[in-house]
Order: sequence, then structure tokens, then C-alpha cells
Amino acid sequence: MLAGVHVRSPELKIDIESLRTLRAVVDTGSFTLAADSLGITQSAVSHKVRRLEERVGLALVARGAVVTATADGADLLRFADRIVGAHDEAVAHLTRSELAGSLALGSNEDLHSDELVEVLARFGRAYPNIEIDVRVGLSGTIADLVDDGDLDLGLLQIPTTGPQRPRPTDLVVRQEAIAWVVGHGVEFAGDQPLPFLSYGDGWTYGDIVGRALGKAGWRIRRALVCPSVSGIQSAVEAGLGVAVINDRNFTPGMTRWQPGEQIELPAICSVVRTGIATDRPENPALEALRRELAAQFSPQRTSS
Repeated sequence: MLAGVHVRSPELKIDIESLRTLRAVVDTGSFTLAADSLGITQSAVSHKVRRLEERVGLALVARGAVVTATADGADLLRFADRIVGAHDEAVAHLTRSELAGSLALGSNEDLHSDELVEVLARFGRAYPNIEIDVRVGLSGTIADLVDDGDLDLGLLQIPTTGPQRPRPTDLVVRQEAIAWVVGHGVEFAGDQPLPFLSYGDGWTYGDIVGRALGKAGWRIRRALVCPSVSGIQSAVEAGLGVAVINDRNFTPGMTRWQPGEQIELPAICSVVRTGIATDRPENPALEALRRELAAQFSPQRTSS
């Protein structure tokens, strides 16, 4: 129990926004990233979490380089997801914006189409007069469309380092590791070109992966080019070659692999990128959709 905290009473009440803030902090692992996703200041996030801890009389997060939920915090979050979700659904159902216009959104295929559909359905109920044009593709392709002004928003995955790293204006919603994978029992001869499974043009960290294999002394032949994560998963399980995949997409039919020495792969992050479309009128719904995407595609909710 926190020092100086009063004994909890049966009349204890918890406000929705405090629960939303706690969830954002744990999802992102950071008070700063949580503040960005919620559109408030870091000090406001810290205050809301601290006030919630004082109200319930329990430590809810362990503060460190990465903020994590305590056991009590995890217990509360199980309720928070249902409470906040039900609240937002009720508000969205009852609230209808008069804003009219159009938005063009691009998304990486691996960012789970069912969750993207959930966001769009919720947004459509709140903004019935906003038309949304959605395009799905590899992150590099989506990023180019955003830069060219063909898309208002892009939800994409990019390496955390190098020329394609996040921009200052990107909203980072998740960061995760990637690893080499092969099918069970698959081995490769060092004197033969390595069969490599590629996501193809528009794969934002493909060049980095290729250079890493070259550094380890492997010659590469592209055994398969497929922009679909499910296609790459099937190819790996069938033993067609080596691929790079994140933990969320690791399957029981895969085995982790090393290219002969410990070649470190970059972390990747998911970002919401806003385009500057000079030929489109200013649209107040844009930031609302940006927030919805950031909230949905956070670490505990859901890369090529």
C-alpha cells in the first residue's frame, strides 16, 4: 500500500479517464508515449496515474525505463478494458458529429485488419458524414503515398534506426523486436545461396535484413516474394527458406535461427504518420481518427 494512502471505502469510485490513462501508460510502457497517444501532457498523465493509485490505495505501475503494471494494476486493467470500451461504445453510439468531408487512410497489412475494421466502424458511427478511403499495403508503399499527399494518414511499421526511422511528427504507438525464423528441422549449407523469404518492394527494413545476412557471410537467393504475413508464415512452416518475423506472428511451426553469428536486427515500431495534403481542405476529423488508431494499435492490443 502506498504511504499516506487512506483506507479504501465501499463508496470508492474510479473515473473513466484515469482508467484510460493507466491503460495507455502500460500499453506504451512510457508516460511520454502515453501522453502523446492521449493528446495531453506528460505531467497530466503522471498526475492521473498517481491520483488513481491514491484513490484505490494500491501501487498500479512499476516505474522504470519501461513502465509495467503491478499485479494489482494488471487486475484493474482487466476491468478497465471492458469499462473504457463500453463507455466509448456508448458515447460513440449516442454522439453524432455534423462534420462532413473525406479522409484517406493507408495501413500495413500486418496491423490486423479486424482491429482496423473495428476502428473504422467506431469512427463511422461518430462521424457518419466523413467518408474514409482505406488502402492496405506494405509500409514503404503507404509511406510514399502519405508523402505524396495521396493519403491523409498512414499506419505503418518502420525500423527504429536508419534513414526510415520515425520522424519527429510520427506518433509511435508500439515498438517490438524481430527475429530470424525457419521451419522445424530446416538446415542450410553454407556453400549454397540462402533461400530467403521476402515481403517485396515496400518492405521498410528489408535492406537492413539483407545487409545483416551479407555481413554474416551468406549469399542470398529470393525463394519467395510475398507481401502477406500469412503467406510468409506458411512458407516458413513449409521449409521454403528463412524469414524475419516479430513475436506476434511467430507460430508453433517455426524455429528461431541464427545466421552463423549474432547479427543484431533492428527493433521496429508502429507509427501513425500524418500527411500534408495541400489540395485538401483542413479536416477537423483527422486528429480524431489519429487518436483512435493510436489507442487501438497499442502494445497489448495487437510488421512488414
